[in-house]
Amino acid sequence: MASPIDFLPDEILEYILNLIPPYKDLKECMLVCKRWHHAVKHVIEHRKAYFQRSVAYGSLLWNSPAISERPSIITNRHSHSACTYENSMYIFGGCTKTGTTFNDLWKLDLDTRKWERPIPMGTYPSPKACASMVYYKKSFVLFGGWAQPATFPPFQRRKLFNELHIYSITNNKWTAIETLNDPPATCAHSATVHGNLMVVFGGISTFLHYNTSNDIWCFNLETHTWHEQVTTSPKPHPRFGHSQIALDDKNLMIIGGCTNPTVGIDDAWLLTMEGTHWRWTKLTINGLEWAPMMIWCHQACKVGEHLIILSKKKQASASSKNVTNDKVICHGPSSLAMAECNLPDARQKSLPVVDRDENVNGRRGRFTPRPGVLVNSARAINNTRPHPGIRVAVERKFGPMAAFNPDLGTPSPNRLRQLEDLRRMEERINRQRMEARLIKTNINRLAIFVLNIANILREDHSASWIQNSGKDLTGPEERVLYSLVLGNAELIFFGGTRKFPTKQGQIEGEVSEVYNDVHFINPPRYAI
Repeated sequence: MASPIDFLPDEILEYILNLIPPYKDLKECMLVCKRWHHAVKHVIEHRKAYFQRSVAYGSLLWNSPAISERPSIITNRHSHSACTYENSMYIFGGCTKTGTTFNDLWKLDLDTRKWERPIPMGTYPSPKACASMVYYKKSFVLFGGWAQPATFPPFQRRKLFNELHIYSITNNKWTAIETLNDPPATCAHSATVHGNLMVVFGGISTFLHYNTSNDIWCFNLETHTWHEQVTTSPKPHPRFGHSQIALDDKNLMIIGGCTNPTVGIDDAWLLTMEGTHWRWTKLTINGLEWAPMMIWCHQACKVGEHLIILSKKKQASASSKNVTNDKVICHGPSSLAMAECNLPDARQKSLPVVDRDENVNGRRGRFTPRPGVLVNSARAINNTRPHPGIRVAVERKFGPMAAFNPDLGTPSPNRLRQLEDLRRMEERINRQRMEARLIKTNINRLAIFVLNIANILREDHSASWIQNSGKDLTGPEERVLYSLVLGNAELIFFGGTRKFPTKQGQIEGEVSEVYNDVHFINPPRYAI
């Protein structure tokens, strides 16, 4: 016999409401009646407390629901910027594995799990990656970043930005902010909001000739003015790829990063923002046996009095050293940060990078290589060469495209055979690379690490890693330069990149993988 829902006990009603995603749909249930209003409010409070309790006990679980791919799907990317507002997560920019940068804005509806692409008005930011984006009063504040140079003219430096844009969520509009006393162009830095100040720390700066920085710059979000803040010594090492956590209006925390292109660090510092000289304090970290393998280029996220960091376990490095390319991923960030992410490096000449992504920014296919180059490559491979007199005469008159000039008649059989051999070799290489992508054994997966930061603001200034059971193997593949943001009683993970080695037949090298998958980190299901 069916009974009206109004006859259900409060416990059953709350259990049913707890099954609804904790965003717009759940909040709209508060409008049904007074009883539902109190029930939904009770569910939200319980869910938040249970989530924080699950974080403290290290009992979080990965959840990978199906994300609708039609009619819109976001491009694979890493080094993007991410923020949440109400029932949506916003993604800006980022880049592909070849360094193609974007200035598009995407929104993931956390109720329906569907991607949407707003088309904002106003002055768009430049296409870039490794920019900071923070939330302030129904707006996103975007600062800095880098972009790969154009291929022509060649030998240009990678471009760094100090431009600042504000995106109005309600008006769907970008606004470029022109200011005086701007900070130097910066990328891979960090930023948090404290009151009406956006505090920016570290990064890679053109002002320092592509060196890392440990400077503090503050942007007043009301007056739109910059100033460089004086701090006490000792200071944190200059770094990039770190995480910055807002503790309250007067305190923030810095953890991890890279001091230079070859050294990753895992220290933590507290910045107290009082007086004319802000004070740095180095934190004592306990429980290092439960710490992650590395925390550079892994975004940290604060949940209550705990910090969530995703990384691989220390014990995984030795067993899979030859499989997951620990030399690139763990032993030094230079290859990843400079080659894979294309961050600037003073020791490295900036060569033009040809975009080989198919269907990037509406362009399909790729250009066919010049026949002259193919002939030379085939001749080197087969150790053969055409008659010197014929080649000199042809190239002087017609240049590198002489082999396909209609005035010269049919190309020689030897040259056609060389081109055919090279074409077959290219097909074999591409086929082996595609097979290598499918054969990925012993994949390391990201694990969840929890740092207790409850004692940071006390006299001992300490934090402790919580013991990790290490039994959860359901996380996504190991990667870096993803985004991790806090939703309503859940964490949202998106994108990222990694490299894995290949050795098959005559092919040796590394293949980059860039992702556009979304994962959620939730507590175990419970009954109220």
